[in-house]
Amino acid sequence: MDNMTLLQALDYARSRNVILPAEFYSLDLNSRQYASTVSGLASLNQIKSVLNSVYNVVESGGTFQDFQKMIEADGIDLPEAQLKNVFRTNTQNAYGYGRWLHQQHNKGKRPYLMMMVINDKRTRPTHSMLDRIIRHIDDPFWRRYYPPWAFMCRCTVMALTEKQAMKYGITPDDELPDLPKDDGFSFDPWNYDQQSIEVLRNRLSSSTIAPEFKRQIERLSNEATIDVQAIKQIKTSFSEFDDVKRGLLDEMVDKTIQLDPDIRPSDLRITLDLSDEKENALTTILNQSEIQKDQQGTIGKSIWDKIMGAFNRLFSFAKNTANKLTGSSIRGIDDLNLTAGNVIGIKTPTLFREAEKVGKQIIILDAKGVAIDLNKISSLDGSLLAPDLSLEVVSNSDDQLVLKRTDKQAVRYFIANQNAFSLY
Repeated sequence: MDNMTLLQALDYARSRNVILPAEFYSLDLNSRQYASTVSGLASLNQIKSVLNSVYNVVESGGTFQDFQKMIEADGIDLPEAQLKNVFRTNTQNAYGYGRWLHQQHNKGKRPYLMMMVINDKRTRPTHSMLDRIIRHIDDPFWRRYYPPWAFMCRCTVMALTEKQAMKYGITPDDELPDLPKDDGFSFDPWNYDQQSIEVLRNRLSSSTIAPEFKRQIERLSNEATIDVQAIKQIKTSFSEFDDVKRGLLDEMVDKTIQLDPDIRPSDLRITLDLSDEKENALTTILNQSEIQKDQQGTIGKSIWDKIMGAFNRLFSFAKNTANKLTGSSIRGIDDLNLTAGNVIGIKTPTLFREAEKVGKQIIILDAKGVAIDLNKISSLDGSLLAPDLSLEVVSNSDDQLVLKRTDKQAVRYFIANQNAFSLY
């Protein structure tokens, strides 16, 4: 299991017949949030550099040494002990949340959790007091003490059946300790997506922060708030995760892992919904966010950047290689004026494929490298045309529409699944 990327970890779980909940295919969206701030850094950019290095290492299955090299390459000088604390805290939080999701998924069979503490000379007395406490998985106790619940925490939890919990003994309310938490530490699996905001608020309330650094943290807090809202909209917009969807995603994992094992699972989940021939909630919020894609500090731009980031990472190695694309359906093209010589522009990733009911044939010329070839990354047919693509109408008859890629400025644009609108 060492040095596995997130995609390889999903593949490994499947090989062991572990059925992962749908959230595991979008877990990396949350893991990339800023989970803590770092004292001793001179700027907001240095904070981002350190924390982004953590997430890059987590996603690639790297080690602390890999993280340390990234930090040194950025010219940041921090004591090794502090770097280890940052690295361990953020990786523990990400893995703790993944463990929590898996336990929630299986709570019908194992509805109780037991705290497991490593009792050695390094163990803090406050942690020893929690050893072997047993409570229901949905008990508020775990909102405060689910591990890691403090810096450098080594505690873990074991999921129990009801029979096992009764055998060991469920801890009564009057035996639950009330322990202080480390200043500045925050981990609540129920509200993992809010964690970065909570930590930053704790830092802002500190009287020891210099005014200049406080302003930088306020900026980071605002960015984190926007990020949280954008991620929430994306995750709630995913289509239903049924057996068909799971099967398609598993096929995407099988193909993509051979091409680039560093691809994030959420990239596949996003691209699968973009490839749906029917309008869905994800394509709707992408269409809406396209209007704000150039407006810094907006939820729309954050949504656009995240969805297009997923598209571009797959586009980088799954481009179509044919000079001519042929199909019978381009999502959203029907309402356009397709007179020869007109130039139309695509604003969002757009599905191009054979329609179930074959109608007019559509041909795109000079088309090499303009789309994701869906067959390279899935069992789906067709292509996902890249945005900012201009197509000139070469000819249009009752049975055939011929388009070609052009550098001319489009006078008509369309957004997938929505009506066309005029540039003028």
